[in-house]
Amino acid sequence: MKTAPSIARIDTFPCTYGTDRERMSFLYVRVTADDGSVGWGEVCDSYGCSYAGVLAHLIDEVFAPLIVGQPLVSVDLLADRMRLFTRRRLGDAWIAPQARSGIEIALWDLAGQAAGRSISELLGRTADHVEVYGSCGFLEEGPAEHHYEVIRPLLDRGVRKIKVRTGPEWHSDLDTLRKLRPMLGADVELMVDASETYTLPTARALAEALTEFDVRWIEEPLPQSERAGIEALVAHSPVPVAYGEHMFGLDDALDALRRRQLDVLQPDAATAGGISEARKMAMAAPAYGVRVVPHVCSGPAALAANLHLAASVPAIRLVEYPPTLLPVWETFGDGAPLGLDSIVDGTLPVPTAPGLGVSISETACADHPYEAPGARVAGTTTGLPDRFVGDR
Repeated sequence: MKTAPSIARIDTFPCTYGTDRERMSFLYVRVTADDGSVGWGEVCDSYGCSYAGVLAHLIDEVFAPLIVGQPLVSVDLLADRMRLFTRRRLGDAWIAPQARSGIEIALWDLAGQAAGRSISELLGRTADHVEVYGSCGFLEEGPAEHHYEVIRPLLDRGVRKIKVRTGPEWHSDLDTLRKLRPMLGADVELMVDASETYTLPTARALAEALTEFDVRWIEEPLPQSERAGIEALVAHSPVPVAYGEHMFGLDDALDALRRRQLDVLQPDAATAGGISEARKMAMAAPAYGVRVVPHVCSGPAALAANLHLAASVPAIRLVEYPPTLLPVWETFGDGAPLGLDSIVDGTLPVPTAPGLGVSISETACADHPYEAPGARVAGTTTGLPDRFVGDR
């Protein structure tokens, strides 16, 4: 009987990328087994908003010592080891499960390679392709024509579901959307991301206004922590309400499901604690009549992990695809099913190679050295875009 490999070392690679929109930071995690095999994972909150250096330090100092030297007989066993050893000191929300996510994904990558099967095959693959929706920018960034030019390449690849973002000046955003909507065509479904911008009265007003556009959901209109307000909104909103990218595990999701605090659940394997935890969240939702659409706004390893998540849960039929991150994905070459050319009839293929199906270039990481958030927003007084400061 073949002996399971043991974990020899864990390395972290924080990186910062510059794009036309902003500077974004990511954290890649490499787990090396004693047989020389390598697994890759990723931690990223959204659009490079993670404090990659802090997360790397947490992995190096806290989680790696718990895993190095352990045999890879069960990914879930090692994930539980990380959580149970630290939950009373670090908690079960935010940076602790985010950091664990990167290691857990890398462990699944190793397990798949050892078995000669993809992660979704190990979990029980139910789909070979997953439909994507285009997750685009803030409407305040330009006129309707600008947004259509950003969206058009997705439409050309058969994508028929598009999400746009509103900010504090949501009345003018809706003016832009009113011009953009007919450009997209009647067969294109529309979603709106509110990025935790509003108070309850404003969120109610916006939700009512969005009925004009036949919106499939409004995403995170109130800050995630304002659960009572979210519950009140969901109870009376004329459009479905989506949350989940800032939920950290099954218990968090079950609490929201039981209290009817969402209509669409959006787990993310790169933040929720890993693929297994996000899968538990996704499998719980259908019993509550809640739709499941994974959140994806990260680098190539996170996208691949969420594709495997989607391909192993029958209730998942759609995943997020942010074209603004294409410059980051392209840094890693053509080996991952990420680029626009990989989208066929609005769907992405699920990787079939053993493990994750995506590898990360150490050279690419070295070419994009990490910059702490303070450095990348130099010259501002708050360190945050105005849309995230204060109540609206």
